[in-house]
Amino acid sequence: MSKLQRTIDRTQEKISQGQYYEAHQAVRTIAARYIRQKAYDEAIEVLYNASIQLLDANQAGSASDLVLYVVSTFQVAETKVDASSRAKLAQLLTKFPLTEPTLKKIGHEITVWASQYGQYKYGDPELNHILGSIFARADEAYEAEKYLLLGTRDSPKVLAKLLFEWSQEDSNSHTLPLYASRGVLGYLCIGNIRDSKALLDEFISQCPSEWYTTVEQQGEKASLFKDYPLMTFLQLLVLSCQYKNADMFNRLKTRYSDKLQDVQAFNVPLARIGRDYFGIEPPRQHNMLQDLMGSLFM
Repeated sequence: MSKLQRTIDRTQEKISQGQYYEAHQAVRTIAARYIRQKAYDEAIEVLYNASIQLLDANQAGSASDLVLYVVSTFQVAETKVDASSRAKLAQLLTKFPLTEPTLKKIGHEITVWASQYGQYKYGDPELNHILGSIFARADEAYEAEKYLLLGTRDSPKVLAKLLFEWSQEDSNSHTLPLYASRGVLGYLCIGNIRDSKALLDEFISQCPSEWYTTVEQQGEKASLFKDYPLMTFLQLLVLSCQYKNADMFNRLKTRYSDKLQDVQAFNVPLARIGRDYFGIEPPRQHNMLQDLMGSLFM
């Protein structure tokens, strides 16, 4: 039996005997020793296994400290985001109770690491999807939203369900399009037409069928909302981006100008969409992507 395996087994024995604090402190000491020796793989294995064992023993507080230590060791070791590192974090994240208060900090640190040592500027899509799904189940809508917007092709369905449920908690029934727009405009502003359309389709599928009438023209289907005209606007906006039709985009803004005037939150994203998709320069430059994603690194 290797020295590493003996350490893992001793930790498991302490935890099974209820010696959680002792196990936690011993693992931190051993991991620090490995790191000083630049034996990063061994440090990660000790920390990872102890975290799993503590989570299985319902000791999420102690485990969260070790999980943060795993991520910081990834940083020191310059560990790349790959199948192995991703799988470790995925297993750890899904074992935490939804009420664990340190999940936000863990998510932030994972995103910082993944943005430095992965392929994507704003974190790893698969890990973002896992984090977003966890926060969605925990009713942490704002946290869920920012991760799901940067997730995988499975993320729009989760985000759409979250946004629709969120809209139904609003005492103002006329705000339905505002909730849908958080996902639609968010995806469009990062150049993701596919997921913008997928989210809107899923959001509409959550709505009672008596709210809208489905029409089809030239092979394209649309759901016309009598009481929510901006829902129709959002669908036509996605189509105009999909076909890069600047004339359609301008006519849309004119046709719905009276409705759009009442929704100041649309101004910045629509200006960005006009610039990025149709080359229409806004009167004032604004980095909406930076505003949207900057909170991940605050």
